[in-house]
Amino acid sequence: MPHGFWGLGWGEVVSLITLVMVVANYFKSSVSKTAHESSRKDLEDLNTKLTDFKINVSELSQLLRQVNKDIEGIDKRVGKLEEEIDKVHVQMAELKARIGGSKHDEDYH
Repeated sequence: MPHGFWGLGWGEVVSLITLVMVVANYFKSSVSKTAHESSRKDLEDLNTKLTDFKINVSELSQLLRQVNKDIEGIDKRVGKLEEEIDKVHVQMAELKARIGGSKHDEDYH
């Protein structure tokens, strides 16, 4: 009887170990390939979502710039209206002074 493990000869043990290693490497590469493809798909999905996010942020930035311009325009219009109201108050005060306005009219100052 040859010397080896489990009653097998050294050549058979080496062949068996080689066969196990080949099967293990095949399994490992198959799992690695599957994991790599899965990771690649996940990265592609993430890249697509990031691109969409960048587009949305760009659109939001443009919208905010337009809102700021609109607010500046409204602020200028309000400033002009306040000046006009002040002028009207001054004119009313002058008219009251001319015609001798009553105490009731002083509420509009």
